[in-house]
Amino acid sequence: MTLKIESKPDHFFRIDLYGYMKAVRESLATFINAAHTDEVVMVSNATHGINVILHNLQLKEGDILIGFNTTYVAISSTLRRYADATPTPQLQIITLTFPTTPEAITSTFRRHIEQNVKRTAGTRVVALIDAIISNPGALLPWEELVQICKENGIVSVVDAAHAIGQIPLDMQRADPDYLVSNCHKWLYTKRSSSILYTPKRNHQSMRWTFPISIGYTSPPNEVKFAEQYEWLGTIDYAPYLSVIPDENSEALQFRKELGGEDRIRSYCHGLAREGGSKMAEILGTELMDKDDKFTANMVDVLLPLSEEEIKILPSDAPDIIHTRLLENWHCMSAVYKHNGKIWTRASAQIWIEVSDFEYVARALATICRDLVQEATGSQ
Repeated sequence: MTLKIESKPDHFFRIDLYGYMKAVRESLATFINAAHTDEVVMVSNATHGINVILHNLQLKEGDILIGFNTTYVAISSTLRRYADATPTPQLQIITLTFPTTPEAITSTFRRHIEQNVKRTAGTRVVALIDAIISNPGALLPWEELVQICKENGIVSVVDAAHAIGQIPLDMQRADPDYLVSNCHKWLYTKRSSSILYTPKRNHQSMRWTFPISIGYTSPPNEVKFAEQYEWLGTIDYAPYLSVIPDENSEALQFRKELGGEDRIRSYCHGLAREGGSKMAEILGTELMDKDDKFTANMVDVLLPLSEEEIKILPSDAPDIIHTRLLENWHCMSAVYKHNGKIWTRASAQIWIEVSDFEYVARALATICRDLVQEATGSQ
């Protein structure tokens, strides 16, 4: 696609692009079962999409933003930025501690709303909900949380960055107010590309793109949501177009050739469970999700570091582990702190197998041992 674009750039940008982008949106709208093609537009990544949503909501003093301690760091920063702005909405953070259960999470969410969401006439409450948390890599009961939002008049913004291609998405069933999801993570498109889903009922609240596009219409003119995203300036559209047929790449067709969505999910989920168990066995630790309540294609495994050892390690130990994995072992598995412990989140993809999990586990065992020896001065 890049060669096609560069061979006739003027022809592409002035004539071809609009038909291609409509085909992309049609394909993805069908994939997530949106009611209308124009409910789906493309943005560069999920963080960008969520910033666009929050910017358009025009939060005011007295409004309430709800996030979680497990919210992705860039989105957590975004929520804090809006809470710091003038006028200042109130930011409320719900704490999730794993291991837990889906039922406990929905109960915690309901209880927080009942006890902490105090509003007067005109107060808007917005909840930022993960479909799948980044760290831990836990699949949340996000559709139930969206339903709780509906019951309580709360705007639901779903950060589904890890969702499309990893779990089924059905917008007509789940019916969130807004949702974003990265296509380049699990759908196998080129980087970077993401969908921004907005049901038609909310189109008039999405007046601005970021940056402002040539499709902007001034009030009181009607917002033409999809048209605003047809041209956002001169950018690389090839990642967006990698969704649809081309001589060299097409994500959705590639997935069909692999056997389809059920086969992909079955392989990756099974690999996550088996590979994660092997990692825990090699590391002498345990899985975070022993009962398979939160696992899609990512699995969280405890690292062999005691609470006493963690206290003497550098505060940036996860970053150090990342660097050593990448530079010395030429592999990657996310490492993070949660609930006083250090965990790793390993991803199961179609191109890896159990032996890859075993390799990463041996690497992590060596790195953890070395870090403790360096911290204690022992050999």
